[in-house]
Amino acid sequence: MLKIFRRLNYILYNFQKWLVIAVFAALLGMSFLQVILRLFFHTGISNAELFTRYMVLWVAFLGAALATYKGRHINLDVISKQLKKFNENLVNLLVNFVSFVICGVLLWAAIIFIGNQMSETETILFMPVWVLELIIPWTFFFMALIFLQRFFDSFGRRKK
Repeated sequence: MLKIFRRLNYILYNFQKWLVIAVFAALLGMSFLQVILRLFFHTGISNAELFTRYMVLWVAFLGAALATYKGRHINLDVISKQLKKFNENLVNLLVNFVSFVICGVLLWAAIIFIGNQMSETETILFMPVWVLELIIPWTFFFMALIFLQRFFDSFGRRKK
């Protein structure tokens, strides 16, 4: 079971890595094109600024998921260093479980948010806004899987 989680998380990590590169390149391209169109042709792409805001959201959320996979996410070092003096494995077990639960709650809230947004008719560059916001629940799903894998890793180390 652990090998499946590790393999799945590795595949998702590689997918996210290439996706963040593609979205960031599109963000730069769209911004550059918008500047050129405004400077030289006195025109622009309708809703381009709003679209680039959503691309920044995608880069930020994908970056958070990538940082979580690499273990470089936000951590309360002061507390974790103090607690690891007691039993590092038990602390890792607890932290990963709590992080998994928090990501699960945020995933549920994001799903409800997207469900509410689906009734809106606003579009940006011919796309419904809720499609551009799908990165929110996906990122919490990816992060929850990572923390679940780490929980099982910590649990497996605890039994040895």
